[in-house]
Parts: sequence; structure tokens; C-alpha cells
Amino acid sequence: MSEPHDKATVLIVDDSDVIRKIICTIVEKLGYIPLPASNGDSAIACLHSGPVDAILLDISMPGKNGIEVLQYMRDNNFLLPAIMISGSGDIELAVKCIKLGAYEYLTKPIDANRLEITLNNALCESALKQKVKLLSAAMDQSPIAVVITDREGNIEYTNSAFSSMYNNMHKKTPETGWNIKKAEKLLGKVYRKLPETVSSKKIWEQEFSRKGKKGELSWIHAIVSPIFSSNNDISNVLTLLQDITSVKNSQEALAESIKRFRDLSNLLPQPVFESDNRGYITYSNHAGFNTFGYRQEDIGNGIHALRFFAPEERMRVVANLKEKREEVFSKSHEYIAIKSDGTRFPVLVYTAPITDRNGQVGLRGLVVDITERKQAEERLQDNQKKYHNLFQAIPDAIVVADIDTGILVEWNRQALQLFEYTPDELSEMSINDLYPSELRHDAEKYFQRALHHEGERFETQIITKHGLRIDVHVSSAVFTTAHHRRFVGIIRDISEQKKSECLIRENVRLKNDFISTVSHELRTPLFSILGFTSTIMRDIDELDRDTLLEFLQIIHDESKRLSALIEDVLMISKIDSGRVSYKKTGIDPSTTLAEVCRSLKIRADEKNIILRLDVQTPSIMVYADPDAIKQAAINIIGNALKFTPQGGRVTVSLSYDDKFMQFSVEDTGTGIPEADLDNIFEKFYRVNRPGEEIEGTGLGLPIVKEIIEAHDGSIEVSSKLNNGTRFIVHLPLLKVEKEIES
Repeated sequence: MSEPHDKATVLIVDDSDVIRKIICTIVEKLGYIPLPASNGDSAIACLHSGPVDAILLDISMPGKNGIEVLQYMRDNNFLLPAIMISGSGDIELAVKCIKLGAYEYLTKPIDANRLEITLNNALCESALKQKVKLLSAAMDQSPIAVVITDREGNIEYTNSAFSSMYNNMHKKTPETGWNIKKAEKLLGKVYRKLPETVSSKKIWEQEFSRKGKKGELSWIHAIVSPIFSSNNDISNVLTLLQDITSVKNSQEALAESIKRFRDLSNLLPQPVFESDNRGYITYSNHAGFNTFGYRQEDIGNGIHALRFFAPEERMRVVANLKEKREEVFSKSHEYIAIKSDGTRFPVLVYTAPITDRNGQVGLRGLVVDITERKQAEERLQDNQKKYHNLFQAIPDAIVVADIDTGILVEWNRQALQLFEYTPDELSEMSINDLYPSELRHDAEKYFQRALHHEGERFETQIITKHGLRIDVHVSSAVFTTAHHRRFVGIIRDISEQKKSECLIRENVRLKNDFISTVSHELRTPLFSILGFTSTIMRDIDELDRDTLLEFLQIIHDESKRLSALIEDVLMISKIDSGRVSYKKTGIDPSTTLAEVCRSLKIRADEKNIILRLDVQTPSIMVYADPDAIKQAAINIIGNALKFTPQGGRVTVSLSYDDKFMQFSVEDTGTGIPEADLDNIFEKFYRVNRPGEEIEGTGLGLPIVKEIIEAHDGSIEVSSKLNNGTRFIVHLPLLKVEKEIES
């Protein structure tokens, strides 16, 4: 395989031309040679046709998909790193790919930086594995004694280590040409095995011990190997000797130390692991096997430590282990671990290097399962989220202040809307800043009472950023966190409530006035009727015909007046209850107005008022209830006659355009004060006219307005005090009304 920084060949497999071209461009910019393939079969053909250093493999492809190609590579011993590509972030799919031997799992769209890192790491790791394989076959670097003899045992070569070893035993240096028999005391079994090795053409290797002059025991590691000539005959014998006494002693001491450590680690409830420098697990305590679901035999087969971590965590694990820290136990790391069955769980990992005199030989790690802690944190976060959502969803404004400083520390959306400040502005304000300056002293007193009584309720005013004062109701409380005491204020805007209360009081006043007015209006005709009927009943025999008819006319007029009053009250009651229904049909409004003017002519003549009707021709039609329109006209024209003094004039006009009919009533009466114009259509409202006693209930114009609006029309008024009044009514023509309904 090429070195990662050389021109490595990267096979790019994706059924999308666009994605394949994009990845090829990225790979080429990284300095590698892209080799594109559009499907799984093409990819397999490329693997067989030439050297490929790495493969970028799309999972979802028509025909043979990425997982099937990955399985083929595994079955046919293609050891190059495979980086899977998918449009989905499916964890189970990623785990499946990693189990099949994939190096990494990337999702679309491909991030160029991450692809560069992953590809470089994959090629580097692949090259590293090759080097590790070569290094595993290398000879031990400890000093080794070397002796080369001929087939009969005559020494042809010895190295300095052998000479030193022989000299220590015989106090002299061996010479070339000596027979190895002279070293029998040193070699022992080696000397006796040499003829057997020559005859069998096999390598012999063994450790043996020997006693020194003082009875001390020493150990020798020996290898006797035939050296073959080009014609496959044994030409020489190679003997390798190594004094392993110190190693044996160290091994015994190390074995005892390891035994004590492992006995202790097996008592721990947390997994403890050891790995070599390549990352392969060399030891696990009982808790490790139980937690991760592996067996002792699995370690013998080779388990890399990265298999204990979720695929997305592995690069971070490697990066953290490469960090150089003076205090190896000063920092731990959280990861997502993975069991042999694929179960994922959170862990906290502590690591420390395993060293000997030659340096670091591996890593030792302690793994703490923090599932319960994470679950508690998730519950806490969930509760915090629920609290935050509830806090923000409450329709009232809420502010939280630090008790010691009064500075605002938290607020909800409604508070931002109510006070019109930005979050940055609120964070620099105290709770007293929310009140008008003249109310801050009272607010401070409420604040202090809340601190001592754990809660307080009061009504006050707040002031917005733009100086608007708003009536509010404040409910306050005090709560304590782990580190702080807080004051919370729930502020409800009651300005509409205040307006409603004022409106209710005004309605109560108007109804009281109405009751008083109606009582007066009812009593007047009733008393007249009662008085004249009593007189007739008592003096009927004494009354002449003219007097009797006069009395009966008064009774009749007062009865009509009483009936009209009752009709108005009943009508307004129906309006309030929504029980009014109109029988609409096509009518000629000029006919209705002419009829109303004729009926009111007598009243106009009584006051010497000129009542004039002007009608545009030809006549038009409106879609309306004739009785309702007649009642509205009577109320408007009747009011004009009522408030026009003797000798005045009332003009009724009817005109129209393409869409609307307009009739107006203009008088030369007393007019309406400007301050009352906005209120004259309210029920029970009567204009205060000092010194004038004009009968009425304040219901006529509200009834008119309801009738006109129920017919999709509008009414407007203009007036000047002592200079007359003009009412204008607009109603849609018949064809327009039909279009509106359709």
C-alpha cells in the first residue's frame, strides 16, 4: 500500500453522477488519485483490477448495495479501509457497517474537512497496521549471544555477547576453529542438540538453567537453527543464546505484582482494562466482562479497545489519549460506550499509562457507568425545559429579581411585550425601574413585605419603555435556589379590566337613568289616562259631548305614547338578546319615506315646522325589511321634529348612485354638542340639555343604528350646537345586496 501522503488511490462508489463528481474533486484536491465507480459490481471489478488504498462506499445503490460490497471485501480479505456514505444518520445502520469492518460512517452532504480528516486517518491507520504486522515479527532487541558453526560443531563466528558469556564462565575468549564441545559446560543441552538439529533440519529452541560456582541459578534462552545453502543442504548451524536470568526474576516479580493487582481489581464493581500500545485489550476484571458482555476467550482472539466505544466517539477517544498531560489522573472523559450486543450507554473513563524501564507499554483504564447520573440529568433538563415552556407560556408578565440587589435576572415573553424593553436592557434594570418614579417608594414597601410574608398582592401601575402607564395587579413570592434567593412578580395587565369596570359603572348609571326616565315617561301618560278615565267615570252624566271627546282624545294620545315607549323597550331588549329577525324583500324607499313624512306632518304642523321631502327619480329598489326601515325613518325624522323649534325646517332627501341609496334628514334645530356626538348611538344615552324638558328614553338612535347595520348599511351624523343636525343613512341597492349574499 502507498504511504498516506503519497499518491494513494481512492475508489469512489456512488450511483449519483453529481455526488461522485463532487467527491472525486475533493479527493483530487487532497492529493489522492480518485477512481470512480457507479455501482457495486463496478467497485468489485476495480478492487480486482488494480491497487486500491481506500474506498468511499455509498450504502444505498441499485443492484449490489454498499453493505453487500463491504461484506464481499470482508469475505475476500480486502483489508483496505472502507468509509461508508449515506444520506441517513441511522445509528443502527452505522453500527452494522462498523461491525462488518467499515472504518467510518459519513452522512450526506459530505463535509470536505471531515472527509479529509477521515481519509487521512484511514490511510494512516491502514499503513500503521501494516507496520505493526512487520514489527511483530522482528527479533527481541535484548543482547543475544550468536554462535555460527559448521555441521561438525567447529566455531566459525561468535559475537561479542557470546564471547562475554563464555569469558565469564571460562575466564578466556573462544577462538575461531574451536569445536563447540569446548563450550559444553556453557551450552549443555545446546551441544547435545546440535547433531539432532543437523540431521532433522529443524530449529530447536529451549530455555534451560545452570548453576554457578556458588550455587546461584541462571537461565539461558537458546535457539539452534540450521542454515541452508542454495541447494537446500545444511551448511552451518546458527545458535542464539540469551541470558534471561534477570528477565526470569523480573517476570516472577511482575507475575506476583500482576496477581495482586488483578485480585484487587476483581473486587471493584467498575470495569478495569489494560491494553497494549496498539490498543488491544490484554486484561479485564470480572466487572469488565459482565458489563460489556465479552469472555476471556475473546481477549485471546484480539479485542481492540475502540470496540468498547460508539463509532462516532472513536476519533475523539484516540485524540484524547494522544494528549500529553503532566497529571494523568487530573482529567476524565465522557463517552458513549457500546456492549458486545450493540447496547449503548454513557461512561466516564479514567486512564493512566502502563510503563516499564523502556517507556510506555500500554494503558490502564477505569470505566464508570454513568447511566443513572445521565438519566437524572435528562430528567432535570426535561423538568427545566417544562418549567421554561410553562414560564414562557403564562399569559401574565413574570419577572424574577435577585433579592440582595433587586436586579432582574429572568423574565418571560409577556414581560418583554408588556414593558417593551429588550432582554439586554432588562438585564441591567432593577425591579424598581419598572414603576413610575412617584410609585417606587410604595413598590419598595411591597417588596419588603413580600420578603417577610413570603408573598404579597397589590394593584399599582407600571411604566413601559416608551412612558406608557399601565394598571396592573401584582402577585409576588420569594423562593430559594441552591445558591440564591429570588423574588418573583407575576404582573397582570388590568387596564382592560379597569375600562370594563368603568364601562360597567357607566352602564349601571345609564340603566338607572333609563329606569328613572322610563318610570317618569310611563307615569306621565298613565297618570293622564288614570286621571281622565277617573273623571269620565265619576262625572260621565255631567260631561257634555265635546268635553268627553276631548278627554277620550287625550287618553288615546297618551295610550299611543305609552305603546310607542313599550315598543322601544321591547325592541332594545330583542337587540340585546339577539332575537331580532328581519323579513327582507325588495322595496321602494321613496314610498316608505313619503308614508313616514305624511304620518309626521301633523306633528310638524303643530310646531309650524316645514317638513320637506326631496326624492331622486326614477325610483330604485333596496333589499330590506319595510317595517324596520320605516321605524328607523320615523325615529330619525321624529327626533328632527322634536329638537327643531317653532318655525324651523326639516328636509328629508333621497338619492342614489351605482351601489348605494342615501337618505338624509337635516334640521335647523338645537344641534348636538360635539362632546356628545360619539355617544348618541349608545343605549340609554341622552344629551344633557339644561333648562329643557324633552321626553325620550335614549333608545331611538341605538335602534336605528342596529337596523341600518343589520341591512349592511351605515349611518353618520354631523351637527353644530344651535346650528342644526344632519343624519345620513347609506343602504346598498337591491342588486348589490344580492351580490353580497351570494
